[in-house]
Amino acid sequence: MTNRHASGEPQQIARWRRASELPPDVFAAWRKPERALNPVAIVATVNPDGTPRTAPFGSLRAVTPQLLRMISMRYHDTYANLRRDGRVTVALLAPPNIAATVRGRARVVRERMNADEHSAVVEIDVEEVKNDMARSIVVETGITISARDKFRDWFEAGLGELDEM
Repeated sequence: MTNRHASGEPQQIARWRRASELPPDVFAAWRKPERALNPVAIVATVNPDGTPRTAPFGSLRAVTPQLLRMISMRYHDTYANLRRDGRVTVALLAPPNIAATVRGRARVVRERMNADEHSAVVEIDVEEVKNDMARSIVVETGITISARDKFRDWFEAGLGELDEM
């Protein structure tokens, strides 16, 4: 990937391929200050019949470069899949140059949240991070979501509990 130096000359940017933990730019994108929902993660699990299942999650955040945490409704297919088979892959797309996939193992650390008895807290131990960013593109927008007015308090309470753990 190249970038322009102040002189206008092209300059090479260091590019990582695989890592055993979240690189600083990916960690910062998922750190999510002030109970933010974005950037959204796409979480992939394995259904009982072996087929893949994906779902977007705005609650996912980086706790450390080796640990992710998210809220999941207990009735959600993703939650059932993670309880049965902890293998998980999480994708992140964030402007201007982050396209990364995390492979890891998930476990339920809080079966019932204080903020919502129908939700659980899931942690993901990072096993591998892969850089999926193509050198020929720039990410102009990521997947973004916002809470509907009637659910703002629910998100505030749930994300607050997640961040305080």
